[in-house]
Amino acid sequence: RNDIMALKDELIAKAKDASSYLVIKKILQKVFCRYERKDDRFIPGLININRCNLKRKEFFINSNTNKISAYYYDNNSNKLIVFCHGLKSSSDDYIPFINYFYNNGFDIISFNSTGTCESEGEYIFGMSQLLIDLDNVLNYIDNDNILSKKDIYLFGHSWGGYSVCSVLNIHKNIKKVVSISGFNDAASILVDIGTYYGGNIAGLPKKYIDRYQEELFGKYLDYKAIDGINNSSASVFLAHGKSDMIIKFNVHSIVSKIDMITNENIKIYIGRDYNAGHTNILYSKEAIDYQKEVDKKIKDFDDESEELIKYIETVDHYKYSEINGELFSKILDFYNK
Repeated sequence: RNDIMALKDELIAKAKDASSYLVIKKILQKVFCRYERKDDRFIPGLININRCNLKRKEFFINSNTNKISAYYYDNNSNKLIVFCHGLKSSSDDYIPFINYFYNNGFDIISFNSTGTCESEGEYIFGMSQLLIDLDNVLNYIDNDNILSKKDIYLFGHSWGGYSVCSVLNIHKNIKKVVSISGFNDAASILVDIGTYYGGNIAGLPKKYIDRYQEELFGKYLDYKAIDGINNSSASVFLAHGKSDMIIKFNVHSIVSKIDMITNENIKIYIGRDYNAGHTNILYSKEAIDYQKEVDKKIKDFDDESEELIKYIETVDHYKYSEINGELFSKILDFYNK
């Protein structure tokens, strides 16, 4: 009888464990839900490709079981920059910076991660997904007769900042990497900053989060940004805002772990004052001030109203998206040397 009771207790415990895991899996799938393209009529700035004098070719790349959308900005250059976007954004959010490098003579490929805009995928899935997608984009380049002959540079912000460094564990032919507002470890960052990326992550049992990530990503969870930097001969430019409230400078940033980096080909830029934040590090002071003015005005309109459309048409989109000239001139010099 004791054996039967023990078996019953064991089965009940396993059932509870399985049930808890399924609940948390559903919560994480909701947190990492698809990110759809926004209607540009209601969004200020140069994230609308039609507001820039840029031509591009759209194509699709296989990434595991999904196809992800990508764009090629052909400048007939032997230098190719691959752009990696942040979480809950898309490749077009980085058009102001793509435009800058294109105007300075570079070829560029940008892409949307799984579960984003035109890319397939029921979900974004999680923090290692962009690394998987970038791996597959670089495999595509390596297998292309024309693209494979170019010098490959990487540019990433936030989620992308982590991915462009971590992928150095896999791809050894990368020349230079720019990582802005990046973090070191995808496996732990989800738990550490879960409140920001989806408040209902906070307080969930870590063992179930870890199990879910291992189920999805396998070996990719082991790849860390600093290991990638140290295991590569690539030159790396790291930038981070001193007052970043998302990837906190003294806690999660790659820059804060500089003592762990053995690669000697490192340059560092610290954002202070007006551009000390997670995203505003990318923009000029004039743009940041204008963004505050425009964004405050937008709140006066109903969502997707005709009045909002008319207001957006009056916005100076170039002023709204003016880049941080100090930072980007340093990055340009870094890429060109």
